[in-house]
Amino acid sequence: MAQWPSGQGNALPRALVLGATGHIGAHVVRALLAEGCSVRAASHTPRYLSVLDGLPVERIQVDVEAAEGLRAAMEGCEWVFYAAGYYPRRHARRAQAVARGVDAVRGVMRQAQAARALRVVFTSSAATIRQVPGRLANESDAERWPLTEWRSLYATVKIAMEQEALRWAQAGAPVIVVNPSLCIGEYDAHRFSGRAVLAFAKYRLPVYLEHHFNAVYTGDVGVGHVRAAQQGRVGERYLLTGRNLSVKEFADLVARIAGVAAPRWRLPRPAALAIAAVSELAAAATRTEPFLPRHAVHTSHGGQCLDGTKAVRELGLPQTPIEEAIRRAVAWFRQYGIL
Repeated sequence: MAQWPSGQGNALPRALVLGATGHIGAHVVRALLAEGCSVRAASHTPRYLSVLDGLPVERIQVDVEAAEGLRAAMEGCEWVFYAAGYYPRRHARRAQAVARGVDAVRGVMRQAQAARALRVVFTSSAATIRQVPGRLANESDAERWPLTEWRSLYATVKIAMEQEALRWAQAGAPVIVVNPSLCIGEYDAHRFSGRAVLAFAKYRLPVYLEHHFNAVYTGDVGVGHVRAAQQGRVGERYLLTGRNLSVKEFADLVARIAGVAAPRWRLPRPAALAIAAVSELAAAATRTEPFLPRHAVHTSHGGQCLDGTKAVRELGLPQTPIEEAIRRAVAWFRQYGIL
């Protein structure tokens, strides 16, 4: 493998954001602009470009799995933010989905090396961190590869992709991995994380699952990406987290902020599995993602509470209250007629 350049380059580098119209990518773009950086915003489709309206960025369309387009996109960029990770569809074959995700990471890294990028920030997920009974999980609790226990398809692909990115770091690539928890905030045009807000604000679910998780304001995650490029240690993971809370706590906050009734009843696990099965059948018929996937119910037992101290200490990750994140998400969904 050829040598990568050393150092961090200019104080105000030119940055490429792959996945710039995604929920996280849109916030990374804004965090970069706030630092005075020149930004090239790359997206796979023009469908969600409205989240970049009014921003002084160069917009390009790129398929991250196509080497030729990546090569042109990275030209002249010192920083590369890989926030366009492959998202496997529910019915994808596991081995093929893993191979596709790993191949995509490998292709991006090869082109970043050819472009002599000085920093590559890889957006992974908190789903790559194991649940640890009795304490908060941190970066040292990352899943090993190959897996020894069953994980959902999404988590499996994310773990494999993260391991590939770290292999490049071990070989000398200037890669830093960031692992956001559940992102809540505005510009969620794809409505991935936003489904958690919409479940209680729009659909007014009267029930909730017994589950604990970590939620973070997506604006803080955008800042965390930029800080990782500025001062993160190469080859390290950084959990980008906010607040640990239960689904009931989260649902009550959403209901209060949205002005709707809060859920009253805890949903027993067997009933949740039955609803999830119906949800998946309906999704298959309509070619959409299920409202409540069965894997979400399977992984809900015990939950996942996280310790993001490392990113707060080393990157100065902001800690916006989750109430503010929910307010911004609800306001944005209302502004665009989604809620």
